[in-house]
Amino acid sequence: MRSYRPFVTASVPIALAVGLGAALLASPAQAATLVGKPCTKAGATQGDGPGRTVTCVKVTTGKNKGKLVWELIQGPNPGPGAGCTSRPVFTKDFISPDQVQVVVPIGEQTAFGGVLSVRSYVHSKPELDGQPLPLYAPVNMTLTQAAYYKVSTDPAYKPEYSLYFDVGCGVQLQFYHVKGVVGAVAKVVPKAPAPSSAGQPMTPTRVKAGEQIGWFQGEAGKSVAFDLRVEDASRTNTFINQARFASSPDASGELHAVCPYDFYAGAQRERSLSKLGAPSGNPVSGTACGTINQGTAGTAQGMWFFADAKVNDLTYRGDTWSDGIPAGQYQSQVIFSVDPGGTVRIGGLNARAPMGQMMVSQQGTGSDTWKHPQSIGAGAEHCWSNSSQSVKVRLSADGASLTAVVGTGACTTLDLARGQTYVR
Repeated sequence: MRSYRPFVTASVPIALAVGLGAALLASPAQAATLVGKPCTKAGATQGDGPGRTVTCVKVTTGKNKGKLVWELIQGPNPGPGAGCTSRPVFTKDFISPDQVQVVVPIGEQTAFGGVLSVRSYVHSKPELDGQPLPLYAPVNMTLTQAAYYKVSTDPAYKPEYSLYFDVGCGVQLQFYHVKGVVGAVAKVVPKAPAPSSAGQPMTPTRVKAGEQIGWFQGEAGKSVAFDLRVEDASRTNTFINQARFASSPDASGELHAVCPYDFYAGAQRERSLSKLGAPSGNPVSGTACGTINQGTAGTAQGMWFFADAKVNDLTYRGDTWSDGIPAGQYQSQVIFSVDPGGTVRIGGLNARAPMGQMMVSQQGTGSDTWKHPQSIGAGAEHCWSNSSQSVKVRLSADGASLTAVVGTGACTTLDLARGQTYVR
């Protein structure tokens, strides 16, 4: 077996501190925090106990207006009820709504499949491809990490930025596939592209709500969307096998990712939710923003693992190959899901390169094999097929395990005895 951690789910150092939040908040260093105490130079930063950084800012309202005080900008931030009166509210559009074709709910699959998407993909309108589309801060926030990277070998593919912001009250906001940066952000991010999108610590840099931070530029066949990801340390998502996620170092996103658009209020929130739909499609009325979960117990629907697998620490069995990253027939985690457009998507099972999601729609080739994974219960068997491959599955009598086999032939040629067994 070969193992790798995909760049699309690269771990974020800030997030590693989240799980230690309770212990850190109870430490003596935290009790002696500088937050709220006077400082002398605006913009100055310094440590404030384990995993915390404070900056000197000018108070803009209240009885201390005009005075300089220390403010927390990085570390295991308290959640609501632990120093916060309410969670942050986004007040500015992060992109002009008129430039957006569709946004994808969280909890779908990343492009190669088999990995839960803990972010929402924001697709700009195809007719705007090639145009720089400004991106803005939706709320007052602080840049704490960034990356400038190029993971494609295509010489025409432009390098991209990952930007990691601290919003306060345990909320982290991240943008991926940003094509350019401006203003204060441009002054501190890396200048030369690297091969990884994993964030690196930056000089903490504050931006105000509505301030432009950069731009996205759609490229047909290359970058067709940018990613918006929000994690809330005060929220922990639940799973069929909670222990697998809690014990996996790369599962911070799965544990704490939430719907970005729920941080808007009123008409702004409703306008964002009205854009929800399937990737590269059109909005689908009534689509929910999504949740991060493992699927429906006792059915094929959702996420399955090799028994000893860690979340997002990908290994492969059967035939293996390289698509620029390790890949192969049987990935250590697989997903059976249905997108808002009704297409069955199977990730992590590939009969041949290139690696990607298997898709079976309700019309066209393979539609006669379409079946919702949630309708495949304990003891049941089913096979999906399209123009490139077939996947046959059988659930155990108790619904606790799933055997899958993939091949390039028709369903009748697949033997489950030659497949792999997955569990929750």
